[in-house]
Amino acid sequence: MFNWKRMVLVIIGIDFLIVCTVQFHLGGKISSFSQLFGASVGASITFFSVLTDRTHSNHEPWMKFERLSWLFIGSGQLMWAVGEGFWRYYLSIGQQPFPSLADVGYSCFPIFCFIGLLLQPRGMRGKRLLVALDSFTATASLLAISWYLLLGRIAQSPDLTGLAKFLGLYYPMADAALLSCVAFLLIRGQGETYQATARKTSLLLIVLGLCVFATSDFIFNIQQSNQAYVEGTWVDMGWPLGMLTIGLAACLRSSLPKSLAETVQERVQNQSKYLGFGIAQLIPYILIVLLFLVLTINITSTNALQVQIRFVLLLATIAVIGLVITRQLLTLRENEDLSHSQALALRKVEEQARHIADRNAELEQGVSHLKAVQTSLANGNLRARAHLNEGIFWTLSNSLNLLAERLSSLGQSRAQMEHLKRALVDLSSAIEQYRLGREFLLPPSCKGLPEIIPVLQALRLPYQTVQQSPKGLTTPRPQNSSTPKPSEGLTTPRPQNNSIQESPARLMSPRWRKNSTQRSPEKSEIPRWQNNSVRPTPQVTPIDPKHGT
Repeated sequence: MFNWKRMVLVIIGIDFLIVCTVQFHLGGKISSFSQLFGASVGASITFFSVLTDRTHSNHEPWMKFERLSWLFIGSGQLMWAVGEGFWRYYLSIGQQPFPSLADVGYSCFPIFCFIGLLLQPRGMRGKRLLVALDSFTATASLLAISWYLLLGRIAQSPDLTGLAKFLGLYYPMADAALLSCVAFLLIRGQGETYQATARKTSLLLIVLGLCVFATSDFIFNIQQSNQAYVEGTWVDMGWPLGMLTIGLAACLRSSLPKSLAETVQERVQNQSKYLGFGIAQLIPYILIVLLFLVLTINITSTNALQVQIRFVLLLATIAVIGLVITRQLLTLRENEDLSHSQALALRKVEEQARHIADRNAELEQGVSHLKAVQTSLANGNLRARAHLNEGIFWTLSNSLNLLAERLSSLGQSRAQMEHLKRALVDLSSAIEQYRLGREFLLPPSCKGLPEIIPVLQALRLPYQTVQQSPKGLTTPRPQNSSTPKPSEGLTTPRPQNNSIQESPARLMSPRWRKNSTQRSPEKSEIPRWQNNSVRPTPQVTPIDPKHGT
């Protein structure tokens, strides 16, 4: 398994070895090959890190053209190493041609590196135009400063012509372009894409490597134009250290573990709290300040060379000012759109707040109403009803009303059952009195109950038509020949001597039925109580008040 920590330690050790070799001239002429060694090792690390398949491991996945961008950067490192190899060959044979085959490799590195940086994943979304303007501003400022420091002198030099002058201008401009790419990467690398640990670390390292490389190369060009360059100084350490740092960035990009989605979202939220004018956004304006400082020095100078390059420097400064004004206009427009969006959002929030307030008021009223209805039902007021015909409590109101209706119906049924029970008890007492020989009087509690009529008919008891009940129930008048008229009262007529009338209770008695079936018509005797003035007490069968039998 690849150990990225060990690789980091190895690269740091190589950097330390190169610094000691160049600074203290260890190994004699071997120290002059430190640039070639550093570029070769950096390119090898980049290609090894990118081409190694780690798709099935727990590493940060490559995005759309990210792997291709690193291949372009590695190709630029390799071409620079090839150019350095040719240059070391020329030096070994005692020649220093310019231009030469070494310039082919040297000139390819900025091109390949620039293409690779453009293919890096996009970080900030929705602000591409502002990012581009900031990058153009930084590039124009760097070119203007380069024009003051080096480009103007090379352009006005009569010693360089043709391809030599072109390459003399190309290298400083390429260094300025690489430094502007650094600013571009820092500005663009603030989005969610670069919040992953692997991608963010590689971005910072490649920015550091390009800064070291471009600074060293730019200082070399200045010294070379002034014929003050001496090999083996600290300037020579920038090329190998920059190449190794770029290789380390590629190694960490492919080797660091994948960041959790929760960690990325937390970093995005933390960064959104501090969105504003950070260090990355300050880079173009710092360069503008340096540009105005350079312009001031140029204007106050009376040197002939400074006078010759002043016009181009003024044009570059005007271009930078134009970019800054355009950027500010776009910022004002963006702020206006943002203010409009915020006003719309605030209006929506107010509408939502008003709607929530109305809804809360409706909820409070509905809850209060339902509580009042529930309290009334709990206190026995079964006529209480909820009057909510709409809203979220409509179904609950209907359910509560249905429950109240059922409770009311249950209460009425219970009251009716109690009334019927009391009537049956009174009727049982009246029947007992009737069997004892007294007149049968229908109890008042039995009036208005149609359920009593079948019982009276089955017992063949005289009764009056049940009057209309208080609840509106009417009882039809039964067709019974034995029912006396209202004028005759509820008295029971005496039986005649020539006929025998049996008590209805005795007719219903099983014992009486048994005795009557055993007697023959011929042997039937007239009961003794017909000839006597005193009526005997008949045999009474107890009646259950609950069942009426």
